[in-house]
Amino acid sequence: MASDRPIHCTIKNPVLLNIADAKNEFHSGCRVIDITFPNVTNPEVGEIHFKNNYVAYLTVRIKQKPAPPEPGSDSSGTPEIKWRTCVRRMRLMPNPHCEAGSQDYFCVSQKHFNFDLNQLTGMRLILQQPSPVWKDFRLEEIKLYRSSESNRPQPLPAWLIEEASNSSGKKRIEGIGSVDAISASLQQLWALSEGVASNQTDRALGRFDVDGCYEINLLSYT
Repeated sequence: MASDRPIHCTIKNPVLLNIADAKNEFHSGCRVIDITFPNVTNPEVGEIHFKNNYVAYLTVRIKQKPAPPEPGSDSSGTPEIKWRTCVRRMRLMPNPHCEAGSQDYFCVSQKHFNFDLNQLTGMRLILQQPSPVWKDFRLEEIKLYRSSESNRPQPLPAWLIEEASNSSGKKRIEGIGSVDAISASLQQLWALSEGVASNQTDRALGRFDVDGCYEINLLSYT
């Protein structure tokens, strides 16, 4: 699942690639859309959303920031940043000559990527339509979203959530017995109170009357 807000990026207009010479011009059926990430620190893309408009195949290529040099290695010079293909010729239309899939909405997610898209410096969408039936083809409503991992909420502090110290997964508070022991004691107390209540009598007892007679030792203290 991606974040709710799309990544701030600049999506350039598609450029049609032509193969031309002095005599004729050949329509390649290929367009390129370049995407940059100005003022975005370490952009990471988890999903690409768009509406198709007669694009048969989609290829996604990206550029990433070079990894920092290892200690002790020769870091002289700036390493060349090369394009890497993360999605190769993803089919958007089952048949390029037919309407099916030509106006559908698509979501290209991490399961389609060959690797994680992080530390990006640029992205290039290559659109292909080999059929001569459609003169115009493009992608609309392009939106990039971060991955769900990068937008995962911060974990709660340890004092709020603690791992259980026993196998049951319940942390026992010091000085208080287990819930089962307390429950058993309360049941015994309830049964005892019910027994006392059932044995009560309406007969009035005298001050020194014990089982219908008087206790001489009690009378001697009066």
